[in-house]
Amino acid sequence: MFQSLLSELRQNFRLRLGVWVILALTMSYVVLVLNDYRKHLQQDYQEALTRLHQLHLIAKQTQWSQRAKQAQELRGQLEARLWQANSKGLAQAMIQSWLQEEVYFARIEEPRSQVETAQVVPKHPQLWQVTAKLDGIFVPKRLQSLLSTIGQSRQLVIIERLDIRYSNTSRFTLVFSAYFAATGSGA
Repeated sequence: MFQSLLSELRQNFRLRLGVWVILALTMSYVVLVLNDYRKHLQQDYQEALTRLHQLHLIAKQTQWSQRAKQAQELRGQLEARLWQANSKGLAQAMIQSWLQEEVYFARIEEPRSQVETAQVVPKHPQLWQVTAKLDGIFVPKRLQSLLSTIGQSRQLVIIERLDIRYSNTSRFTLVFSAYFAATGSGA
């Protein structure tokens, strides 16, 4: 079989030309792939050099102790805004009570609230997250009052989502989370 292929190649000029074209295309493709790989490696090398240069600049900076002090101050301010509770159940009850009070003062119509069980914050076992959901009739000034109260709260409350649905009776859904520092044995 191999002998017949060789004899056919020797006799047929178009077959030889076709084989050479295929080889040329294959070699061109290999060269292009290698060139792309080289460019990719060169780009990775330049990025590594840039990161190394940035690290050298950072290492030469002298204000690290000042930055550490600022970070500690910011951490202290944030920790001062955390809610305090002895147990997860108490944390849940505190949010329920706080939410009912704020809903009453904001005069939210037909409120329906749901407070979930406190969950441990991943990578921070001394913190609990309590998520709550509030549904009610959408009255702009009243919702704005509630949102303003939440935003000005001394304790840390983060609004995660606000949905407003317009219809005959427009309604809103507010989802927020409060963060608690575990202060007792209920952690």
